[in-house]
Amino acid sequence: MIKEMTFLEHLLELRGRLLKFFLSIVVFSIIGYYYADIIIQFLIRPISDPHINLQVLKITSIFITKLTVAFFFGVILSFPVFLYQLLAFILPVFNKKVTFLKIVFFISLSIFLLILGFLFGYYVMIPTSVTFFKSISLNLSGLVGLNYTLENYLIYLIWILMISSFVYQMPILIFMLIKIGIADLMWFKSNRHYVIVIFFILAALLTPPDPISQIMIAFPLILLYEFSLLFISIIYKNK
Repeated sequence: MIKEMTFLEHLLELRGRLLKFFLSIVVFSIIGYYYADIIIQFLIRPISDPHINLQVLKITSIFITKLTVAFFFGVILSFPVFLYQLLAFILPVFNKKVTFLKIVFFISLSIFLLILGFLFGYYVMIPTSVTFFKSISLNLSGLVGLNYTLENYLIYLIWILMISSFVYQMPILIFMLIKIGIADLMWFKSNRHYVIVIFFILAALLTPPDPISQIMIAFPLILLYEFSLLFISIIYKNK
């Protein structure tokens, strides 16, 4: 028989799980700082262009840039840890039959979607977005030089990669909302038109101010949304 936990015990468990997550960010960030040079080279590879000149304007810029890159590395690699701690804390409350293997399955699916989103951002969104901005600047050739600071340039790339990576968690998020009873499958189906509008609003808020990036965020979200509903419908149909 499973012992019911008190409110204080739940808080202590939540604190422990959050500490593990933050500790994983620290550990992976330290590793990321050690390999920061390699990561920076990897990040700027998709947009290597003779027209673009990356500059460092402050003596502390390289250090701050490496810290930013290291933190980004830590957050990305710690996401599976976060999801495991979240699922292990929440799902047993709503479903006593949740097993370790089920949690591992969703962690594996989440990692796959995270990698898929990262690759989409790296190979599609970044080159397309940078090409868009470069084409605008090149129209002023001779008047404006493409001299970007390394710090701001990498922050721009990291922002795109993080948004692209995490929006691909849509199937996991919808499944969790249905599982814990916040909404049901029919609600998601009947309100899809409102959800699509929200996707375009989020894309406008979370991406750089160019229509290409916004469209490239919104449409994958719509496709993932429809895929999620189809996937969950098949799961419930086979029960």
